[in-house]
Amino acid sequence: MKKILTSILLVIFFNTNALSENSYVFGGIKIFNYGIETGDLQDLNQSLIDLGFSSSTSETDNTGVGFDVGIGVGLAEGVSVEAGYVNYGTLEIKTTLTGPSESLTTEISGDGVTVAGVLNLEGIYLKGGIHSWDFTGTVSTTKGSSSQALGTGTDPFFGIGFADKNFGYSFEHYIIDDGDISSVNVFYRMPFWEL
Repeated sequence: MKKILTSILLVIFFNTNALSENSYVFGGIKIFNYGIETGDLQDLNQSLIDLGFSSSTSETDNTGVGFDVGIGVGLAEGVSVEAGYVNYGTLEIKTTLTGPSESLTTEISGDGVTVAGVLNLEGIYLKGGIHSWDFTGTVSTTKGSSSQALGTGTDPFFGIGFADKNFGYSFEHYIIDDGDISSVNVFYRMPFWEL
């Protein structure tokens, strides 16, 4: 699915209409909330105890910093289509084990491509589309580390916020198979004719 979305991105970019004065490039910083709850950490701890450890304590700040970049094509006044790349940041979970004593760090990171419709009317910014995502997990211990692909998929996402001529602020919600993540964003849009 990523190949299809990337192909759409390239078609939009190389389309002569894409370089019109209503088209733009965008990019921004995202602060993610990964939606990890106390019950999720308790399940992780119990699974480690079930492996033979005496006790397990896990903690996370449940946030990460990511970014997005892409292009938008204006279709009509206040209506556009965007295609881009998103980095979902890194979720870090620290776990302390006893019996035997061990410290684990689990990092889950991902990226994806997006295609979305955007409605921008008098400053109100609405966005909805699909994102094709890919996540990888790395577990680090005192004896080394191991990385493994956690999954890929394509799901909907949506956002709402405020956007003036070039700057915008938004909240976005990404649906992912077993759990959702959300982000608070600051972004900048620059028309192609200003490049």
